Amino acid sequence: MLRKSIALLVILLLVIGMLTGCGSQQSSNQNQQQQQAQPKEKELVFAIGAEVPNLDAQKATDTYAIMVGNAIFEGLVRVYDGKVYPGMAEKWEVSEDKTTYTFHLRDAKWSDGSPVTAYDFEYAIKRLLDPNTASEYAFQGYYIVNGEEYNTKKITDPNQVGVKALDEKTLQIKLKVPVKYFESLLSFISFYPVKKDFVEKMGEKYAADADKMLYNGPFILKDWKHEQELILEKNPNYWNKDAIKLDRVRILVVTEPNTAYQMYENGELDFVGIPPDFVEQLKNEGKALFYYDGAEFYFQFNVKRPGKPWLANENFIRAFGFAIDREDFIKATMKGVSDPATRYVLPLLSGVEKKFVEEYPYEFYPKKADPAKAKEYLDKALKELKISDPSKIKIEFLTDDSSRAKLMAETVQDMIKKNLGIEITIKQVPFKQRLELMNKSDYDIVFAGWGPDYDDPMTYIDLWVTGGGHNNTGWSNKQYDELVKFAKTTTDFKKRADAMFEAEKLLLEKGPIVPVYFRQRAWTKRDYVTGLVRNFIGPDPDFIYADVEGKYK
Repeated sequence: MLRKSIALLVILLLVIGMLTGCGSQQSSNQNQQQQQAQPKEKELVFAIGAEVPNLDAQKATDTYAIMVGNAIFEGLVRVYDGKVYPGMAEKWEVSEDKTTYTFHLRDAKWSDGSPVTAYDFEYAIKRLLDPNTASEYAFQGYYIVNGEEYNTKKITDPNQVGVKALDEKTLQIKLKVPVKYFESLLSFISFYPVKKDFVEKMGEKYAADADKMLYNGPFILKDWKHEQELILEKNPNYWNKDAIKLDRVRILVVTEPNTAYQMYENGELDFVGIPPDFVEQLKNEGKALFYYDGAEFYFQFNVKRPGKPWLANENFIRAFGFAIDREDFIKATMKGVSDPATRYVLPLLSGVEKKFVEEYPYEFYPKKADPAKAKEYLDKALKELKISDPSKIKIEFLTDDSSRAKLMAETVQDMIKKNLGIEITIKQVPFKQRLELMNKSDYDIVFAGWGPDYDDPMTYIDLWVTGGGHNNTGWSNKQYDELVKFAKTTTDFKKRADAMFEAEKLLLEKGPIVPVYFRQRAWTKRDYVTGLVRNFIGPDPDFIYADVEGKYK
C-alpha cells in the first residue's frame, strides 16, 4: 500500500507540474504579445565630444550648452532650420520705427507646473545685463535701451533698462536703433527665461545638476551624469508637445571621434561625425553627409602675457599667420574636409543684399604658406623686439586633450619650426579647463573657434572690442571700437556694412588673431533618423522635431 500511495503521489505531482508549465507558457506568450502590442518609446542616441560646462542660460557660452539649451528651454521665439517661429510668444508687434517690440505670451508652464510669465523674461534679460552676473554674452543685450550702460555700471537702476513686463502675458523691449536680426537673436540661449524665486533659492547651485533647473522647452533634463551622459525626456508640460515625436534623447560624452564612430558601427548611436580616416570610404559608399556648421577656427594671442612681448607684436602675429599652410593643415588633420580661412568673416553670412563676402571680396592670408613673407614679417618683429635669434622665442600652445587636437597642434608645431625656426610646446587640457584658462587669460596662444549666433557679420566682428565678454586676448584698438560702435548705431545699412568691412581689415592687419579654417563637417546617420537639422547658425544638431520611426522594427 505504501508503494502504491507513493506512486499515486508522483503521478499527481507530475500532472500538477505539467499544468503549471502550460500555464507559465501561456502566460509568457500573453506577455510577449502584450509587449509587442505596446509601441516602444522613441529614443535618439548620439555623442558629444566633451562635458557640457554650464547650462545656466545667462552664463553659458559653448556649443554644447547651446545645443542642449535649445531642447530644454524656449525663448520668445524659436528658430528652426533658419526660420523664426513663435515660441513662448504666440504673437508680437513692432513699432513703425522698428525699435519697440511688444510680445504677447501664450499659456505655457514651467516643469514644476507654474506659469511662464513676462516677468520671467524681464528678470532673465536684466540678469544677463547685471554686471554681478558677469555674463560673457552680456553684449548681446547692448542693443536694448540702457543695456550697455547698466552692464558697464554707468547706471545702476535696472528699471532704466528697456525691458519691461507690462503684465503677466505682455513683454515690451525697446531698442536703441533698428536691428534687422533682432527677432532671430531672441532665440539665443542668453535670452531664455528663468524663474527668479527658483534661481535665488538655488543660489550658486543653480543649473549645476538636472534637479537644480526648471524647464519650459520640449524636453526636460532627467539625468545629468557629469562627464558621462545627459538624458532628456519629453516635457509633458510643453505647450507644443504634440509636435515632439521623441520620448527620450540620450547624449553620451565620448571624447574620441574614432570611439564614437565605432559605437555607431556597433549600433549604439543613431548618427555620428565621421572621423577623417573614414570620410573617403563612406563618401564612396554614398553614406557620407556634409554641411558647414558655421564655425571658424583661429589662433588667438594673449597680448598681455608677462615676459613674452612677441605675443603682442603685430609683425610677429602676421609672421605666424603667413607661416601656416592652411590647405596642408586641413589635409593633414581633416582629410580635406573644411575650407581655408583667408579672411575673418564667415562666407555664409548675409550682407546688405547678397552675401557679405560677395559685396566685400577680400583675402588677407593665402591658402598656402608664404615662407618668404613670413620671414619678412618675422625680421621686422625681431628688430622691434631687439631679439637676434628666433630660437629664443618660446611659445606654449594651449589646446584640448583629444587625439584630434594633438594632431592639429603637432601639425602647427612643425610648420612654425620649419618656416620661422621657433619652438612651440603643446599644453593639452580638457575642454572645460581650456575654456577656464582662456577666460582667465592664462595662455600664450590658443586654437579657438567661434560659431555665429545670428546671420550677420557683427556676430564675429564685435568679439574683439575693448573689454568685450569674449575678448580675453587683452587687445584694444580705439579705431576698431569706433567702427563697431558706428555699425551698431547707424540706421544706414550700407554704411553699417562698410564699417564692418573696415573693422575686419583692421583686425587682420593689427589684431590678435590668425584665421585658419572654416569648418565643414562630415557625418552619417541611420536611415530611420528623420527631421534632424544640422545648422550653421544656432544649435547643432537641432533634434527637437526629429523622429526615429522604424528604429525598432
